[in-house]
Amino acid sequence: MALSRARELDARLRAGKGKGASGLFGIPLAIKDNIFFGGFPTTGATYYFKDFVPSLNAQIVDDAMGLGCIPLGKTNLHELALGGTCAASYFGPVRNPHDVERVAGGSSGGSAVSVALAKGAVLGFGTDTGGSVRVPAALCGIMGFKPTLGSLSLEGVLPLSATLDHAGLLTRTMPDMVMAFEQLTGGRRPRRAAKRLGGKIRVGILTQHFLEETEEKISRNFWKAIDRMEASGDFVAVEVPTDSSYERFTRARGDILLMEAAWFYKELVSSEKVAARMNADVLTLLRRGMKVGQVRYLGANLVRLESIRAFGRLLKGLDVLAMPTTRVVAPRLDDVVGKEAGRLRRLLLENTAVFNLCGFPALTIPSNPGSAELPTAIQLACGLGEDELALRAGDLAMRAIVRQS
Repeated sequence: MALSRARELDARLRAGKGKGASGLFGIPLAIKDNIFFGGFPTTGATYYFKDFVPSLNAQIVDDAMGLGCIPLGKTNLHELALGGTCAASYFGPVRNPHDVERVAGGSSGGSAVSVALAKGAVLGFGTDTGGSVRVPAALCGIMGFKPTLGSLSLEGVLPLSATLDHAGLLTRTMPDMVMAFEQLTGGRRPRRAAKRLGGKIRVGILTQHFLEETEEKISRNFWKAIDRMEASGDFVAVEVPTDSSYERFTRARGDILLMEAAWFYKELVSSEKVAARMNADVLTLLRRGMKVGQVRYLGANLVRLESIRAFGRLLKGLDVLAMPTTRVVAPRLDDVVGKEAGRLRRLLLENTAVFNLCGFPALTIPSNPGSAELPTAIQLACGLGEDELALRAGDLAMRAIVRQS
């Protein structure tokens, strides 16, 4: 597949048709296996879809092919994209490239590992319903971007939650991420110019709630990254307190996700034969979703609207919000299996999931690049439609962190 595509592109160049080629021309592409690639299986890493072969590409794949990408193949994921570790898959777990006894993060773990292990530029496609691009990017030490809701097409993607699903991107560097997003979206400009203060990007550090139960090494690297960003002269940071009331957004997202996922995959859960072949943690979450009533679901959607206002208020007078991407480093596989539906899930997803609820763009970058310890990460989030601001802030932040490492 990849070689035939490369020969096709070579022929195009020899014929003089490569003039004005996009920045993605010839770039390898790793496609998460819940995204359609015509003529090849799209399994969702679950028994039920193991023989499903779509005839058409997802829109985002067509966009990438039109720009000259070379698809390497499909990548493993957490079953049905319903999990933050990739420990549960019909094809076996996805292992962390920094320690194979640990998880890669999920649910887009296969794409994250493909990018992390690449020796050159590789673009990874993933989906993100609660952190499924950003969490594996954080645990694997790469860049992961969930843009504003609807910025990248979900046509031809197996759904999990119609309300919360986003398509997202994974790259090794910020310049690659900026270029990929611009190419795939046609280089649209931000709808609102960044607020500026003396030429600096104003960062609001979400404290209290978003730092609770954070492992010491993550907290240490987070504050070190913030110090380096300020020392660069490109950023000014202020602390923004957030109390335990923000937990209501996590609960609302969970209710919306699980009810919509249970509705879509009801046939799988209802079949004893299929359910017997599913991962126990995934099945537990889907059955939990079947118990979410309509009143509770409607209430959660009201909280979703409230989240847009609440995080908009947090951004008042600021450009970017910052917090650790996850509160734990990559857990050991042995500590995950059978326990994902509990506390571990919250510590991996709580800081990322809120931005699926409100739809704001959110980017994760390493906070300890080049370190011998396990990767840790910082998440940067902006207001609706301010994707380019998030990417610009991430690019400058990454330069500052690397420069002083």
